[in-house]
Amino acid sequence: MLSEGEKEKTIRYISDRRCQSGGYCFYQLDEPNLSDTWYALGCLEVLQAAFSDNMTQEYLSRFVNQTRGLSGLYRLWYLFWSFRYLKRTIPEQLIAHLSACPVPTIFHSGTIESASLFEPLYCYVILCEEAGIQHSESEKKKIQKEVLRWQHPSGGFGRDKATLIETRHAVAILQAFHIETDAERIFSFLTSCIDEQSGFVNVPSSHPGYLEHLDAGIALAGFLSRPVPNRYQCLLYLDKCRNTNGGYARSGFGGNSTLEYTWYAIRSLCGLHNKTGWNW
Repeated sequence: MLSEGEKEKTIRYISDRRCQSGGYCFYQLDEPNLSDTWYALGCLEVLQAAFSDNMTQEYLSRFVNQTRGLSGLYRLWYLFWSFRYLKRTIPEQLIAHLSACPVPTIFHSGTIESASLFEPLYCYVILCEEAGIQHSESEKKKIQKEVLRWQHPSGGFGRDKATLIETRHAVAILQAFHIETDAERIFSFLTSCIDEQSGFVNVPSSHPGYLEHLDAGIALAGFLSRPVPNRYQCLLYLDKCRNTNGGYARSGFGGNSTLEYTWYAIRSLCGLHNKTGWNW
């Protein structure tokens, strides 16, 4: 996946962004945040970098009571996976808050900040699946109906037009409930998003493509149990996005490394090298 030298450099890039409090911040100031901490811990887990950090656990624990309701859903996501990567027991409060959280609706999901109409629902459903929280058949059918109403004739999903990121989220939601999808039509949409330079773009025939689009394309191929049709192009673009410090930039045409895009890159490499379990 990465050479030993490349792997060590990436681990060093991530480790250098650990703050004194135990959290992480990509711009190397003592201003940690939960999202960067999740990205960092995810990368270290995938790269099999042995670590046990009580201070990071203490940092995360400060936010456990800030995860109630829809407003706390993203914090809950970051914390759940961060505790998992640290190989710590998921705090009972997180499971309790998730159990009490109302099901996000597509209407609530339509925020300017989100790149996906389905993102809050996606986070909620995946967390419930991982935590073993069950839903009634009527709830599942309601969610299925809500998701499928946003599918376009192309096979992709989205509000005004189908996008790769939204399609990845929609398919993940449906699969979590074991709902069959039209895999052929969705795969056809995926192939329409192939881009010679960047691997994938978010909308067919659009430019430019970024690492989050490549990540979504590779993940979607995994959900559909299909090989990535342009695997070599994706590997080339990932190499272009890699900076000399071991981190990854959003674009292959330059930019600073961030923990977010390093996480997308490492996760994408897993998908391209058939390492399972990371395509969500």
